[in-house]
Amino acid sequence: MLRPLVALAFILSTSAFAQTYDRAEIIRGLCRQNGCDEFAILAASPVVKGGEGTLMQTRVKTFHASSSGRKELSEENGYVYCSPTKPAIVAEKGGRTMAFYLAPFATRESRETIRQNANFHALYFSICHGMEAGRAAVQNLAGVAQDLGYRVALPQSQSVALTRVEDILPPETRRPVDVRNDIRPRPPATMPPVTSQRYWAFDEKIDRFSEHHEVVPPRSQPDILQREEGLLAGPRRLTNRAFDALDEMGDWVLGRRY
Repeated sequence: MLRPLVALAFILSTSAFAQTYDRAEIIRGLCRQNGCDEFAILAASPVVKGGEGTLMQTRVKTFHASSSGRKELSEENGYVYCSPTKPAIVAEKGGRTMAFYLAPFATRESRETIRQNANFHALYFSICHGMEAGRAAVQNLAGVAQDLGYRVALPQSQSVALTRVEDILPPETRRPVDVRNDIRPRPPATMPPVTSQRYWAFDEKIDRFSEHHEVVPPRSQPDILQREEGLLAGPRRLTNRAFDALDEMGDWVLGRRY
């Protein structure tokens, strides 16, 4: 009698673990030998909307998943610039502001470099187009971007120093960006996962951009930093090892504390 009860308890506990481990709201990015980077979107809200895109203020929670389970890491604030021509992730800390410009149709990046940037791609497309788009971008960045009407001419991703967060915007739409206290919380856990519809935080669909512009070099007074020097050395990462490639910038957006 005891043996069947023990077996039943083991089955139930295993099932419960599987359910908590496979959480629909968690998005997986880059995987390495020691595990996978993951994150969940806690909040996302538009700050400024313009002709070229929408600047979103975000808050995310990061995780590290491995054979020993899923470890919760940190919660961090940041910005994502949803734009069909200048998609970017922006972070600021201690008076310093950095932007990472995505290049979905890169011609000067190796497959390995694109893979190392998986967390950037997952975060950007999850915020701007929904969780399923974020997951798909990890596997097929160019295909997802093409389906959503992106027109990005950058031959490779770029990390750029900005003076302020709003410098990511076109000059005519720039205004001081303040940290908002009304960031919209993520939808209830009972809400079905996002599929083809746009991310819930937007008042209107953002993949139907009002107009398209050819990509041009960032207009702010940035110094485009060399990919392998100082602050920007190493492979790009963004979730729980967030912006590890950007060294100090790593902790700004999502944290990298294991």
